[in-house]
Amino acid sequence: MPGKTMMRCLAFLTLLVLAACAGKETSPSGISYPPTDKVESLFRLAQVPEQCRVFAQLFVTLPAQHTGQQFVEAISTEAQARGADMMLIGQSRQSNTVSELAFTYYGPDREYRINDWPGWNFGFEEWRKQGAWANIGYEEWGNGQVRFDYPVVLQVALLRCRS
Repeated sequence: MPGKTMMRCLAFLTLLVLAACAGKETSPSGISYPPTDKVESLFRLAQVPEQCRVFAQLFVTLPAQHTGQQFVEAISTEAQARGADMMLIGQSRQSNTVSELAFTYYGPDREYRINDWPGWNFGFEEWRKQGAWANIGYEEWGNGQVRFDYPVVLQVALLRCRS
């Protein structure tokens, strides 16, 4: 009897360890496509053509002192390397958890049509830990004159729009 109890305890501990490993990925192992030459940035769901499919959802953390232009360059380079045609940019906040350049992936396991977009509901626990809202919109995006004195975390969805 003690042997069976010990095995059950070990199985339970193994399950807990594996569950702790689930969640965000800092190095993507999910879906990717051949690299693209350019990627378009969109800020509203209504701007996304209906043939587009979401194949990656991530948080991008950019270090303090980055400009709006550096934001675009860093995120576009990653998106192009993964084969994105477009990227949907979500909200942004001051980062309380990471201070260096980081791409934290949250799936999906399978790509899905943009019409099935569930909203910015991935990584909620991590998102709650972040600081004040950071205003990154049309005027800041790509602007080399705008500099952020704090690390910023952005919500991003990578889209593939080719037939």
